[in-house]
Amino acid sequence: MDMNEKDSTGNLYSYDGKQAKILLKGVTISNGLAWSPDYKTFYYIDTPTRQVQAFDYDVKTGEIANSRVAFAIPESFGWPDGMTSDIQGNLWIAMWGGAQITKWNPNLGTLLEKISVPALHTSCCVFGGKNMNELFITSARQGMSDEDIKKYPLSGGLFKVVTDVEGMPTFEFGN
Repeated sequence: MDMNEKDSTGNLYSYDGKQAKILLKGVTISNGLAWSPDYKTFYYIDTPTRQVQAFDYDVKTGEIANSRVAFAIPESFGWPDGMTSDIQGNLWIAMWGGAQITKWNPNLGTLLEKISVPALHTSCCVFGGKNMNELFITSARQGMSDEDIKKYPLSGGLFKVVTDVEGMPTFEFGN
């Protein structure tokens, strides 16, 4: 990606342990990646677009096809950043500059929930814990003013929210 976060000069790659292949070209800030519970749909965020894209996904080859916009994020929510999914097929998105996590039904494009976080820049979220129902949220202080830090002194911290849903399993790459 362009380290100045301005130009669409980046690519999204897939790596199978032997070689990397380009899945998408012309990316500005590659962020959220998540899959549907059946692994047939891949969701992706290029932050400046404020959109969550959906693709048909082939789990055997890692190929994506049939690009479409699942939904758009309102500007007032912040910038969509890191993302995870739950076993019900919902997407959970960290909102950079929005001090929140948003939960969406990607099939309908509807907002289901907002979770306030005491950090201005939420950067990513992932499910974990014994029952996979604990949402761990990372945050950052990058680019914050002194006033922002006074308002959000916990920015840069790690947070945990216990939810009523189980997150998708995570996988270890390689051995």
